[in-house]
Amino acid sequence: MRKSDVPFYNDPDDFAEDSPKYPNKFPCDTQYMEYNPLLHRYFLNEAGLSHYNIDTRKYITDSPDPVRELIQKTSKKVYDYIQYKAGRTCYHIQMYRIATAPKTIYPDQYFMRKQFEEALADQARWLVDNSDSARYSTASVEGDEAMPMKPEDIVRDVSDMAKETIRTLETLGLLRWFKAVRFERLDHDKF
Repeated sequence: MRKSDVPFYNDPDDFAEDSPKYPNKFPCDTQYMEYNPLLHRYFLNEAGLSHYNIDTRKYITDSPDPVRELIQKTSKKVYDYIQYKAGRTCYHIQMYRIATAPKTIYPDQYFMRKQFEEALADQARWLVDNSDSARYSTASVEGDEAMPMKPEDIVRDVSDMAKETIRTLETLGLLRWFKAVRFERLDHDKF
């Protein structure tokens, strides 16, 4: 799929049933959220941040383009968390679910898409209000050396994830680990 194949809809008007464009094609772009077919990810845009009243001026960073960094980091954190919880084999299936919102799983595709958009907005708000706690090291402030841990004892720090984002992702069923069919191949050109 190329970026030119991703349709643009005005949210919510073009998603209404009486619209001539109905049924809508997913993935799609709106004035609040864009789909990147190369990364297979949705990203909020500046209009989306403004729609959800996220004050990007409070976001602290050294980046020359703080808004772009916030948008990229928000999407990365949400998708990375989905991969962490769902597992590597289920991650591609979850990405497919997010992109296409299949009617067999989500009867109301628009509702699923809006819920995911709100999850991204909640995560962006969390990053603006609480900063990025993943930047901080586990080393002691007093100068004591941190004890090395075995890889199996390391638990991922998720303090940089918004609780409301986690609840929304759980509700959408995107954090579930399940046994995927072994030789099933997804057609990545479709999403």
